[in-house]
Amino acid sequence: MSDFTPTGRLATWDGTVPDLRDWSDEEMIDGLGQLGVTITRESFTADAMAAGAQSDLEDAWMRTSGTKDEGFQVLLWLGVQELWERWKIDSWPKDRMARMFAYLVDAEYAHEWAARCHAPLGADVMNSLNTYLSSSDDPKAALDELVELLGMPAVAWPSKLLDAMAEWLEVGNLTLAAAGGDLMANVLGEGHGQVYLATACMTARLYDRAQAAALQVPHEAPVKGGFAEMTGYLCLAGGSGPSARYWLNEAKGRSRPKRSEMTYAAETARDFVNDAQAMAGDVPDRVRKAALQAASQSCFYAVMAFAGM
Repeated sequence: MSDFTPTGRLATWDGTVPDLRDWSDEEMIDGLGQLGVTITRESFTADAMAAGAQSDLEDAWMRTSGTKDEGFQVLLWLGVQELWERWKIDSWPKDRMARMFAYLVDAEYAHEWAARCHAPLGADVMNSLNTYLSSSDDPKAALDELVELLGMPAVAWPSKLLDAMAEWLEVGNLTLAAAGGDLMANVLGEGHGQVYLATACMTARLYDRAQAAALQVPHEAPVKGGFAEMTGYLCLAGGSGPSARYWLNEAKGRSRPKRSEMTYAAETARDFVNDAQAMAGDVPDRVRKAALQAASQSCFYAVMAFAGM
């Protein structure tokens, strides 16, 4: 497109300090029109629904506009994303799903923030992600592919999601954190949603919630990699000797540490569950405290191993 003098809101545009979320719909449509991209809400929705990828629409706008100004190119690129979110287009092609996963694990999904910035709520992203993955024959491979589209190694997403879950818990979003745990268990095919929730609770130092989550883990859950020990210690801290005994002594996934590898707290907890008193359900306060300390350490080692899997 030839040189022109921008008017209206476009005249104040600074590509290094994007402010599209403060623009009205009319200002967006006018600014895009000045750049050669003529749209209405209806035409944009139709184009977005028909696009095989969000980047297809971005590329089409770049070609239509032909602007060589880098600042205006930024506006075109961000404009697709802004209107996609603002007008709540019910289409989530693969590259958009990848971007939304990045938002999910990197952003604090407060309802006020999402409403102000036209962004999908965390629950919206989680629901769309679950729908996308459930349609795949191999959910883990599908999520790995999304993560790699972001330039992130696929191996990084489980620990990244655990960290995000802890952040959601810190701002009081237990529902989203629990959904994250369920997604991890379903995609990885191991563990249990409540185990991953308990892990995130431990990271956020929400010990009562961690214990409550551990007590909900069924014995048939395929828990391993050190998470079984953490679950057992949390169950004991929560007052359940029988469940603690199962996870520490009987679960297939337990790591069977040698006594020389245990802390004093872990030794105290394991000695207790091997005693008949544990089966009576009467767990002394000192044992509960020792079990919680052992859970903290086992959680740390389990997460470290998990991050490097």
